[in-house]
Amino acid sequence: MLQVKTYRYKLKPTPAQQRELGQWLGACRYIYNLTLDYKRTLWEQNKVSIGKHEIQKELAILAKDYPWIEAVNAQTRQEVVERVFNAYEGFFKQGKGFPKFARKGQYQSFAFKQRVSIDATHIRLPKLGKVRYRNSQPCAGTIKRAVVREYADGWYVCVCVEADIQPLPTTQHHIGIDVGIKSLLVTSEGETIENPKHLYKAEKKLKQLQRQVSRKKKGSANRRKAVQKLARQHQRVANTRKDFHHKLTTRLIRENQSISVEQLRIKNMLANHYLAKSISDAGWHRLIQMLEYKAKWYGRTFDKVNARHTSQDCSTCGYRNTELTLAVRSWTCPACGTAHDRDLNAAKNIKNKAVGHTVSACGVQH
Repeated sequence: MLQVKTYRYKLKPTPAQQRELGQWLGACRYIYNLTLDYKRTLWEQNKVSIGKHEIQKELAILAKDYPWIEAVNAQTRQEVVERVFNAYEGFFKQGKGFPKFARKGQYQSFAFKQRVSIDATHIRLPKLGKVRYRNSQPCAGTIKRAVVREYADGWYVCVCVEADIQPLPTTQHHIGIDVGIKSLLVTSEGETIENPKHLYKAEKKLKQLQRQVSRKKKGSANRRKAVQKLARQHQRVANTRKDFHHKLTTRLIRENQSISVEQLRIKNMLANHYLAKSISDAGWHRLIQMLEYKAKWYGRTFDKVNARHTSQDCSTCGYRNTELTLAVRSWTCPACGTAHDRDLNAAKNIKNKAVGHTVSACGVQH
């Protein structure tokens, strides 16, 4: 079955290529801000809503007078204009914030849609030519899109391909997963995965680097270097967390035919200032996202179920303990006498909801 898959590689550009990548990024940021300003001005002064294709045509004419804009691939320039219109669509249809101008350091990537090829040592990008890269994994499939992005530790390319991914062999294992902070997740089979707390472990080093930034004079070269060191450390934490999530989710997908999780409103939960840092460090959103797309790749079933009462309901008889508080980690059902671990009981209820049956107070499944 044809599926969309993305590979990420670290680029190893020459000094000249690094300068050119930086110039492209600056040009794309300029085009983004110019497009946004042009669209806003037309509406505010003349009540004219200009279309995407009209702006792209005007941009092609403008590029002929500015070599540093024309140096950027034409389809890359068009993709920048599309980003502005996607930002407007996010504001009007999804309730996101109104599009803002991109400051230096905020605009970090540009894209290619065609004429991208890759071999064992180089990736060929339109106008930029061949760029060496770190071949960390084979790229299989038809390349549809490539995105070059600058991170704190260098330049990366994300290659989006369409590949024929074969489903995994069928298994008889079905699990529910309850995510948490103390334990990253507990499965309905009783497996507990402890929270690695990547940010917490790196916090001492991050504080040291932050103090070094604070002690440097604003605008100085030494402050810029200190900021880069701090950003690289944050990037290491993010990479470590992402690597852990990939390995964990791949194992869970391989071992289980179906996986069910709670449908959490993580954005609302982050409004709790006491838990926001721990929730962000655990990375629930990315973990669930990985499970979802990997299940689609490999022919597994993935479900999100209503999170209401998953901790309060007895998974054996269905009794609802409405007096159960967050501080109570284990309890005994007064109806059937079953002793419950809070997280394990929640995981079992999540699994039961996904397979389409619940347990009533008299112990009958329906």
